Amino acid sequence: MTKEKGKNVWLIMLILACIFLSWTIFTISNGDTILENGIKMWAGSSFDLGTVEEKALGFMNLSMIKPLWEELWIGIFGIFFALGLKKKMKYAWTLGIIWSAMMLANGLIQGGYEMFILNWSMPCPQTYIFLVFGIIALVSLLVARKGFSLNET
Repeated sequence: MTKEKGKNVWLIMLILACIFLSWTIFTISNGDTILENGIKMWAGSSFDLGTVEEKALGFMNLSMIKPLWEELWIGIFGIFFALGLKKKMKYAWTLGIIWSAMMLANGLIQGGYEMFILNWSMPCPQTYIFLVFGIIALVSLLVARKGFSLNET
């Protein structure tokens, strides 16, 4: 029975990492709207981006997209860890725990910053993705823990 607990955790991690990677790529491809949506929807500001000069607007858009390029690595590492989990490698379980804990911590910190410091009406969608994926991955890996300890020598 305990061997069955860890059977599909690699698939859960793979699906989460692929969805995360897809979401990030989709968001990067729609990068021009990130700043405008953020200012209006989440910050609740009536600031008109048309008043910003073109070079400054380019920098502002880049500053919104740049973290997304770095998030591509999160998805790639998640895929790498999922494939290691499929092979029942202990390092993959440990790194998967770190991956999910980092996702969860990032979501909590980012959401707290947006809600309590910036006084936004709601966190941005990315915050929810970090929280939900971090929770799902962490719970799945903790449930599968015994399946990994049985296969070690």
